[in-house]
Amino acid sequence: MPVMDQVVSKKRKRTILYVLGSLLLLTIWSTASLLTGSYIIPSPWHTAVETVSLLSQGFVWKQILITVLRVAAGFSLALACGSAAGILSGLNQNVEILFRPLVLILQGIPPLLWIIPLILVLGIGHLAPVLVIALICFPIVALNVNEGVKAVPHHLEQMLDVFAPGVYPKLRELVLPHLKPFLAAAVKLGIVLGIKASVIAEYFGANNGIGFQVQASFQSLQMRKVFAWGLILIFLILIASRLLGRLEQALARPGKRVERKGTIIPCPETLEQLKRAFIQESSKQEVVLQDVSFAYPESELLLDRISLTVRPDEIVVISGDSGLGKTTLLYTAAGLLKPISGTIRRPERLGFVFQDDRFLPWRSNAWNVALPLIYSRVPSADSLAFARYLLGEAGLSGWESGTPDELSGGMKKRLGFARCFARFPEVMLLDEPFAGLDAEGRRCLWRKFMTLLDMHHGPVIIVTHFPEEVPYSDKCTFFTLAPSEAGGKPVHLFSNPVLS
Repeated sequence: MPVMDQVVSKKRKRTILYVLGSLLLLTIWSTASLLTGSYIIPSPWHTAVETVSLLSQGFVWKQILITVLRVAAGFSLALACGSAAGILSGLNQNVEILFRPLVLILQGIPPLLWIIPLILVLGIGHLAPVLVIALICFPIVALNVNEGVKAVPHHLEQMLDVFAPGVYPKLRELVLPHLKPFLAAAVKLGIVLGIKASVIAEYFGANNGIGFQVQASFQSLQMRKVFAWGLILIFLILIASRLLGRLEQALARPGKRVERKGTIIPCPETLEQLKRAFIQESSKQEVVLQDVSFAYPESELLLDRISLTVRPDEIVVISGDSGLGKTTLLYTAAGLLKPISGTIRRPERLGFVFQDDRFLPWRSNAWNVALPLIYSRVPSADSLAFARYLLGEAGLSGWESGTPDELSGGMKKRLGFARCFARFPEVMLLDEPFAGLDAEGRRCLWRKFMTLLDMHHGPVIIVTHFPEEVPYSDKCTFFTLAPSEAGGKPVHLFSNPVLS
């Protein structure tokens, strides 16, 4: 069966089941009305007639509007406070422990136990219902946002620590875009919950709104009106669920954040200055690791008294078996990991080509490359223009407006070292930069990388399983990371005279 026919058949089946479910509900409702009497449980027909009668009256729409505005106000308050609490508690475990009792109480204790005392304190009016709705919705927002913050990809955090350090870039580029689906789920669930909560809040703490009308109808034993107002409330929930469901689906797809049209007009003079600076500026500083030792928490010593000096314009190539700590050594040199002893001295501006792909999927390729410049106070237009220049030099002309997910493995590697050079790095660290590619692909990318390195000089540390593939020059010095004894730990750094 063709795919399209399968989709149509599935939709038809769902429609039939939905209709059957509705008929079952009406049957149960009608049966209950017959058994108890229509004065206690009105029939579906009588309820529908009463609902139409209510909706024909102007004051009813006013009551609906009052409830909708209270739900909007209450949920907005819950969204603001819950998002702040969720972000702070997700980033800091101590804050999470601080908020936990409040969330547990609001989530676990029946609302009536605290709603009535709250209303007695605040009195009848608008404030009490809004606050009740906010307090009922607060836990669901806080927990969703907290879960989202905890799920922020750690590897992208590390990438931003290198290329765009600081709280603001992390919030703008990673945390908030990543939280979109979590916030969408919180909005959908929270507003539906807020509509339900408004009935309780207005029942006890208001003199208008749907909840108050339910209370007035119940006290006068007008059960048809009670059920009619309940039906109106169900319609509100269904409409909100449908609209918010579409919002959730839209936000659940990361998509591509399009740069504003005003940011794509660069200043020609600034762009030329950036190009000249890129070619003319060379790092005069060296990288020095002195007796650096490292061990992961509650693990044995991994790196033992590593000493290494990388002179300006020198390329140090480190190889060794898998699992010995080559990546750990590179991360320690970059400041992403803290050694347990020893000293590290290196320039501040660091370029890093990671082993895995670490790109922002919701940003364009040009923006991913321009990231270091944008957060170095270079205007966005000029940053993006220079990023396009680097992408052209890396062999990615025509892909500037695409996203990383649209690129092949080799193209992503080109994107990675283009971003590395966009940092105007004073030192470059490469961690298995072209892993996962075939031998010919690696050789091609090494040649392209070396071409860019001839344009912008600086000390380089390369970690690779294939040291023989690094284009040889008199700038290269080769080392091997290995244990002093076969199969043992910790490991040390040894000069490799064979390759040198």
